[in-house]
Amino acid sequence: GRMFDLTKFTPTRKAEFEQLARDRKDDFEALRERGRWTASVYLGPYIVEARLKFKICELLKLKQLPAVLKTHDLVALAIFAGLWEELHALAKVYENFRKINHLHENAVWRYRVAVPSHKTASNNMNDWLCNPIDGVMTWLSI
Repeated sequence: GRMFDLTKFTPTRKAEFEQLARDRKDDFEALRERGRWTASVYLGPYIVEARLKFKICELLKLKQLPAVLKTHDLVALAIFAGLWEELHALAKVYENFRKINHLHENAVWRYRVAVPSHKTASNNMNDWLCNPIDGVMTWLSI
């Protein structure tokens, strides 16, 4: 038999990924408002991940994400969303994307104890995500 089934789907629906991106953005902002800097840094990349998974469903005209794309790899998700070339053409957005992805890949934030100095990292994440000119979520229109 095959090692994995390329025709299986995740249970999460396209509309849920769209809502999930909005929810995670709200969570990110709520954490920042409460000074929960460390948790906000950890959560930030999941906004991008959910939005890219929505974009993949949109591109493929599917109601659910193919299970083979059940990954946290933001580069892979951008490729499969058909956005890689466009992303590369936008130097500053790409740089922000790379910084977010680096934090996402590096599981260290999952285990960091909350300290006030993480406010800088949270402010950086907020800029990389939400900068009105070259934020990744601005580019992904959310």
